[in-house]
Amino acid sequence: MALIELRDYAHAPTGRGKGLKKFSFSMSQGDGFAIRADRIDDAHLFMRALAALEPPEEGDYLFGGERIDFSDYRKVLSVRKRIGYIGADAALISNRTLRTNLLLARYYNENKLKLELGEDVLALCRLAGIEEKLDLRPAQVAPEDARAAIFIRELTKGAEAFLLEQVDVFLTALRMEILAEVTRIIREAGKPYIFYSLESEFTRQMTKQEVTIRDGVVTVT
Repeated sequence: MALIELRDYAHAPTGRGKGLKKFSFSMSQGDGFAIRADRIDDAHLFMRALAALEPPEEGDYLFGGERIDFSDYRKVLSVRKRIGYIGADAALISNRTLRTNLLLARYYNENKLKLELGEDVLALCRLAGIEEKLDLRPAQVAPEDARAAIFIRELTKGAEAFLLEQVDVFLTALRMEILAEVTRIIREAGKPYIFYSLESEFTRQMTKQEVTIRDGVVTVT
């Protein structure tokens, strides 16, 4: 059974894109995809559709075989929490420290006020150079530090699938080793993931399958 499945999906255009003409797509355990698109806005729309952030004009979204009712915010939110999505519009909660932002998913799932970051998360923070900045708020750190925290938050929240959009732009060159380490972890866990990068060679090295979007037409190879 596919973890994420879009059936006969269609989206109206956004920005300078062509939109997404009716298509079907699924992601199962162990899948890894790269996106190639002739328009950035269409690639972004496709990723937001997978993240359950864009209700379709027509079609069905199934997560774990269950159809999402986009009119029920609670059901949509429960699915979004199970997807790690790093997009161009990802952000931290501004009035909370980096540490608190990294603990948000655990606060929700464990219902405890006193929690400590796990060693796996701290190891990534050391790799990113933000371990000493965890008790600062986003506005108190450099933009690249905040972006690294977003990346670590999404990839350590216990998600079942990962959607990574323009991570080579999102992360500085010095922090790309975080991506290599996290990709290794995702692969070893057998969790499905999809990359979109303006650098096609970067994504080809990470994946075996490809999604092509041309003039709003989605094909999978």
